Amino acid sequence: MYDYRYEPHRLIFMIDNKSFFASCEALRLGLNPMETCLAVVSIQPDSCWGSGLIMAASPLAKKKYGLHNVMRVRQLPPKWKAPDLKLVEPHMNLYIKRSVQVLDIFRKYAANEDIHMYSIDEGMIDMTDSWKLFGNGPYYVARKIQKDIHDALGLYTTCGIGENPLLAKLAMDNSAKHKKSMLAFWHYLDVPDTIWKIEKLEDVWGINTRTANRLRKIGINNMYDLAHSSPYLLKKNLELLVNNYWQKVGASTVVSSDKNIIPKVKAMVTLKF
Repeated sequence: MYDYRYEPHRLIFMIDNKSFFASCEALRLGLNPMETCLAVVSIQPDSCWGSGLIMAASPLAKKKYGLHNVMRVRQLPPKWKAPDLKLVEPHMNLYIKRSVQVLDIFRKYAANEDIHMYSIDEGMIDMTDSWKLFGNGPYYVARKIQKDIHDALGLYTTCGIGENPLLAKLAMDNSAKHKKSMLAFWHYLDVPDTIWKIEKLEDVWGINTRTANRLRKIGINNMYDLAHSSPYLLKKNLELLVNNYWQKVGASTVVSSDKNIIPKVKAMVTLKF
């Protein structure tokens, strides 16, 4: 087991607005985003209806009708099978406005230099130096931020807490999103019980389908396999790409929050560990 005593121990909150576009649209219509079947549909001018793209779907629409982002309108269930499914056009200015309002709430809890927006609906806050000002424990403070956002904007958020940004991100994606509390806290010492237990490689931040398939070709089928693989084997077969992933889960699960967070559109492999 890697000795994490000499790694930086920060307190990082990774916060994601749940089904952000769909939630904004539900609230615009005066509906509860968690109790509404709704999909945001983008259709190009002069194109047929069926070619439209599903940009976002509410949690209930995903659960009830199997909707997911980037599926086509022609793949939707017929109206008689989904009478409660609402289809709405996107309003990007609304989403940008709400994102800025969420950022303003973040600023109540941390300085600008400790806030890193990862995308329009997701951001990271380094709460190391400020969390004690707002409560007796990280869970309490995270819940307070969630409540502030909900009370002000009606949006629901999930929050992953970790000792570095990677742990916080994985806690959010792989644990908090599946909990009723929408909160999860992963520590360095939890790595064998958390990251190593992830069975699907694509569920890990920065590992796409192509990379996962390349890993499977050399006998690495899950995160436990990756953590216990030789870095020399990885470097030989996939060079730097997967050697960085090995550092995430085997040698050192560290991403410094002092570095600029790379936006979602960039390759995660360029992060330094």
